[in-house]
Amino acid sequence: MSDILSTKLKNRRAKPFILNTSVKDLRAELGNILPTDEVVKLISLRGGIASLTFIKLVADAEIIEEMTASTLRIGEKQFNYLQSIAKSKRLKKARFFTSKMQSRVDSKNDKYNYCGRFKKACEANNWKHVIVENHSKIILMRTKLNYYVLETSSNLNENPKIEQYSFENNKELYDFYYGFFDELEKRSVP
Repeated sequence: MSDILSTKLKNRRAKPFILNTSVKDLRAELGNILPTDEVVKLISLRGGIASLTFIKLVADAEIIEEMTASTLRIGEKQFNYLQSIAKSKRLKKARFFTSKMQSRVDSKNDKYNYCGRFKKACEANNWKHVIVENHSKIILMRTKLNYYVLETSSNLNENPKIEQYSFENNKELYDFYYGFFDELEKRSVP
């Protein structure tokens, strides 16, 4: 017997998140149709679906006239994608409710100046950014005929953890949350 004790374990890294694959999988799960009068409940394992998946799914099918997104923080890659769908005229108007960590322009922790670039991009797109003590994850997407609501545990980033999603097309629920965010925006300190 050797004096060295060792073992080899399988690498447990999460699988990489690929947006187009995620949308394809979600589309198949939904039967290639967006919700009409049903509520779709999903749980993702190992980062198979992200909040951005739902935004892309809707933007691929319909023009998003207005989106309101509430999240702790928005990932840079995800924000860049949102800008690309805006540039392609699939997202017309947006407002974001994030925590203070999304606004640390002068922070030493922001060595790539992401927060500063986020702020400039919001201004360039005429998007609103409201800073609040926020941990909710709700995404509202209004199209010409529909009112999509996504309630989730997932921040607007790629998170390889188990996340839950509740996705529906419900004007009454949309209006409830929209009114709440309007009030929150009025109360926020610029």
